[in-house]
Amino acid sequence: MKKKQNSFFRKVAKSFDKRIVIPLTKLVLKITAFFTYSSQKLENLLSRTTTLLFLSLLIAVGLFIVIDQQILALATSRAEVIPDVPVQVLYNEERFVLTGVPETADITLIGSKADLFIARQSSNRQVTLDLTNIREPGTYRVDLKFDGGLSSIGYSVNPSQVTVVVYERQTRNQTLSYKILNVDELDSAFEVSNVNVVLDNYNVLDRVVISGAQFQIDQVATVEALIDVTQLTTIKAGTHTLEEVVLRAYDSAGQMVDVDIHTPGRIRAIVEITSTSREIPLNFVPVNRVPFGNAIGGYKLSQNTVTVYGTEEVLNELARTGIDIRVDVSRLSENHTTTVDIPMVAGVRRLSANRVTVDITITRSGDSIALPVPVSAINVEPGFVAGGQGANDREILVDISGAAEIINALRSIDIEVFVDARGITQPGSHSLPVHVRPRTSNARLATFTPRRQNVTIVISRQG
Repeated sequence: MKKKQNSFFRKVAKSFDKRIVIPLTKLVLKITAFFTYSSQKLENLLSRTTTLLFLSLLIAVGLFIVIDQQILALATSRAEVIPDVPVQVLYNEERFVLTGVPETADITLIGSKADLFIARQSSNRQVTLDLTNIREPGTYRVDLKFDGGLSSIGYSVNPSQVTVVVYERQTRNQTLSYKILNVDELDSAFEVSNVNVVLDNYNVLDRVVISGAQFQIDQVATVEALIDVTQLTTIKAGTHTLEEVVLRAYDSAGQMVDVDIHTPGRIRAIVEITSTSREIPLNFVPVNRVPFGNAIGGYKLSQNTVTVYGTEEVLNELARTGIDIRVDVSRLSENHTTTVDIPMVAGVRRLSANRVTVDITITRSGDSIALPVPVSAINVEPGFVAGGQGANDREILVDISGAAEIINALRSIDIEVFVDARGITQPGSHSLPVHVRPRTSNARLATFTPRRQNVTIVISRQG
């Protein structure tokens, strides 16, 4: 270990001699050569090895001190950036509205490592935009100031200045509406039937006050209370109270407008959720005709009704008509079982079942029969009445074919013969095509052929 230490010091001494002593000696010799030989004492003094060593050592120590101080200064001085520091604006909020104010600013702190550590832990740092001296609307260039809480810390703010436009604050009354958010998140069995936006005293709130610069207020087309159904604690039929209601102002294009919305107190929403359902009958409807000589002798559905969830209007219509289960029977020559999707009618939110199984009985076709059936006119335009021109236009014969036990049980009341008078607004006689459709489930198993393809209907003004 001792040999290694000696070797190290020898290397240091050699390097010191090579880099400092020898160059300085050459410099001194050049200086002494410049002077005249009359300065013998100075020459003798400078020529001494001890003098040269002393001068070299003195210069080396001086250089070491200078460099060491610079390194220390660099080692103890640091810079650190704190991003997104909130900007606090001081101004007359009741009178003015501002644009051009940044929400945050970046701060660069300069100081010792210890001071920077303390500054990072401080919760008091804030950037301030002081506009308290502004008395009139206009455009102003204002400095952003930072209070870091430590005088030993230097800082710079980015941006250091901002251009702020100051407007007079204007107000206007605005109708309040509401928008229901995330309706798709509701179970399909439920719907939001009604919403009331109310104050703490449960008085309905239908108007609010908006304030801002005049150009901002002019942009506002609507103010809406946003009703987010996912914020409801439970989703079930009944009345629910939503405590968190957000108000937003929008322009005619649906873009949000940055204005202040004022209400006379805390607001909430009363949300009514309903689940309207009804048992709706399923109708077996054969599509096309069974092969010649065959007939549908009967059928059986795995279920005759289905629970339908929807609006009252849709449910009332379905209760009258039922839901048709259509099956193509054009290739059936023997008994057949099939599974069919229950169609989702427009306005229906959910069905209790999505599929139904149909068992169809095929039998031999019996002799056809003919029944006289009255002719009616549907879709007659308002203000008009319609009726057959002659006896043969008011009632026609319909040939009915199918299984004997089915068709022999049918009566005229089981069949509807009609013409469609939609769009006819000219009084007079009109030849219209005849349509036939079954009224009852058994009649749907038969095939109808009217003996007249057209009848003459007289359209006249009512009264």
